[in-house]
Amino acid sequence: MFELHDVAFTVERRALLRPTSLRFDEGQVCGLIGHNGSGKSTLLKLLARQQAPTAGTLSLDGKPVGEWQSQAFARRVAYLPQHLPSAENLLGRELVEFGRYPWRGLLGRTRTDDRERVARAIELTHTDAFADRLVDTLSGGERQRVWLAMLLAQESRFILLDEPLAALDLAHQVEVMSLIQRLSRELGLGVIVVIHDINLAARYCDRLIALHSGAVLTQGTPAELMNAATLEAIYGLPMRVMPHPVADHAIAIV
Repeated sequence: MFELHDVAFTVERRALLRPTSLRFDEGQVCGLIGHNGSGKSTLLKLLARQQAPTAGTLSLDGKPVGEWQSQAFARRVAYLPQHLPSAENLLGRELVEFGRYPWRGLLGRTRTDDRERVARAIELTHTDAFADRLVDTLSGGERQRVWLAMLLAQESRFILLDEPLAALDLAHQVEVMSLIQRLSRELGLGVIVVIHDINLAARYCDRLIALHSGAVLTQGTPAELMNAATLEAIYGLPMRVMPHPVADHAIAIV
């Protein structure tokens, strides 16, 4: 598990994340919600060791994250930033194979189990049709699925996703979130995702953490947070909450 005890992050006397205590477990999808600049991406980067806390203690499985060897940490935690790294001239399968580096190193030879893990990741994400295509030629939703396959090949227990739905159309947003939810449940993965669409968050996340001005405003299940007063406190505008006409979850309307 991830545990944060009074973790904070400050840059030039500006508090991007105020003292925060949280716990993240495997086997659930946790959505980080809130307005722009609320601290969502900062929190995710701290979990991913892209930044170091300026105060407090952040630990993974009871061990401070700064004490983990890089390769060992990558075997536990996989991170995908909002702006995807370049995949120029890479086929889909080649990109997925990058996920095996924490296990065999950059110069290690590809073994049978590496090939099996890559094939399994491609199967789970239904990306076999993209395995022999250049990643840069794929649509946004197709690219996200191939990158998710790469994270699965990494065999980490936590997957951290910073706005994976940015620049995707609605159909691909639903496709990606549905895939994330299914993989979390089937594989017992802990998924922590920065997400702006409150209705998609309520539909596909098991738990929501709302941040505001660098602090945790509230947290709980989607059912607990999907009410007009809470949403207005999070987003700063009145919203109406009603039952979905078909599914068993609430939806919010501005």
